[in-house]
Amino acid sequence: MSLVSIIVPVYNAEKYLDRCIDSILRQDYQDIELILVNDGSKDGSREIIDRYASEDSRVVAVHKENGGVSSTRNKGLELAKGEYIQFVDADDWLPFDATKLLVRAMEENDAEMVIGDFYRVVDDKVSKKGSINTPGLITRNLYADKMMLTPADLYYGVLWNKLYRHDLIREHDIKMDENISYCEDVIFNLEYLLHISRIQVLKAPVYYYVRTEGSLVMQNLNIQSTVKMKTSVIRYYNEFYKQILSEKDYESRKPIIYGYLLAVSTDSLNLPIIDSPQKLGEEGSGRIYYDEALEGSYLQFRYLSDSLMDRLLNETAQHHGMDMNEVRILYVLYRAKKDCTLDQIAAYSCLPVTACASALVKQAAARNIQISSVNLVNSESIAYGLTDSALSDDFRKAEEDFRAICYQGLSEEQISQYLEMKKTITDNIRKTVLGKPQS
Repeated sequence: MSLVSIIVPVYNAEKYLDRCIDSILRQDYQDIELILVNDGSKDGSREIIDRYASEDSRVVAVHKENGGVSSTRNKGLELAKGEYIQFVDADDWLPFDATKLLVRAMEENDAEMVIGDFYRVVDDKVSKKGSINTPGLITRNLYADKMMLTPADLYYGVLWNKLYRHDLIREHDIKMDENISYCEDVIFNLEYLLHISRIQVLKAPVYYYVRTEGSLVMQNLNIQSTVKMKTSVIRYYNEFYKQILSEKDYESRKPIIYGYLLAVSTDSLNLPIIDSPQKLGEEGSGRIYYDEALEGSYLQFRYLSDSLMDRLLNETAQHHGMDMNEVRILYVLYRAKKDCTLDQIAAYSCLPVTACASALVKQAAARNIQISSVNLVNSESIAYGLTDSALSDDFRKAEEDFRAICYQGLSEEQISQYLEMKKTITDNIRKTVLGKPQS
């Protein structure tokens, strides 16, 4: 696996720092170094950082005099050893599979930057945000065209929903501009974009961004203050388009480019009620419960196993614009490797027949499944089979991820022994339930 350097600037973040750090260290992608750079905090942040560094060898603790977020991130870049760079802010946190999804998207598509959707959190509500609707590899100029339409959206300007190649940052000496205090992340991204040509768009959310009500919204609502702050950035923005566009294209798009001065971030302005948010913890595949009274029981094992698989399949749902019921029935067909009836699909997906029927209609219309007739006990029944090879690839990856998580800390010998015992146990159950051994 490739080493990823995750840089977190910290300033007076003791209230939420544990949540942030825990979300990074508990990633299912473990080949990371976490660089925590304390920018002269006056609260208990220093002690928290040192505690984590003493407990986990992947954590690098750095303490410096207060110099602002740009100098703090630059310090992290100086120390980073990873092949890839990921940024996280101390008051936010990561979904459990964020780093894995970013690295996989980078390496499987030979990309030079990956950009993902994110969850915006306001109080106890969360909504999914993203500005490019179609996943896949796109050119830098197509990305720039899309950015030109909504240039103030956090999606394009921030650091934390992206993965960068460290070799390109070093080669072109890309740093945060420590002389400005507004949109320094935008400038970093513009500079990085000048030196790349391939960007992978990932539709899975890779970040939880906590928006604090008040200052940011008020700044965006005040057009005069918005223009004043952006005048220090517009020359970078304008120069970027001058360099990547022909003279003719630049002149024709100049009015749109300068529209950046008045552009307002829709990420900040949209109210939670407009965004159709969910309660925090119920996004993705839903809230997960844990009851110590069920510890060691079959009920808990089955429930947690299904919940983990749902979370892994959720990336497929996001990628293809499906709901989880549709993904679950398609996964059943993938595992069956043959056509299945409605009753069989409902039984294996643990979904009501009506929910399965609705999902099958949608997927038949989308041509992800084929419909045929099979003979069951001398009667004709409709059966369904999976046709989309891209979905099969997604399901294979989800299963690989599931096994990797389950087998953490086990040797090859232990895994082999477990699989043999599991086969025997399954055969015992099969003989009892069906009255016959495995054929």
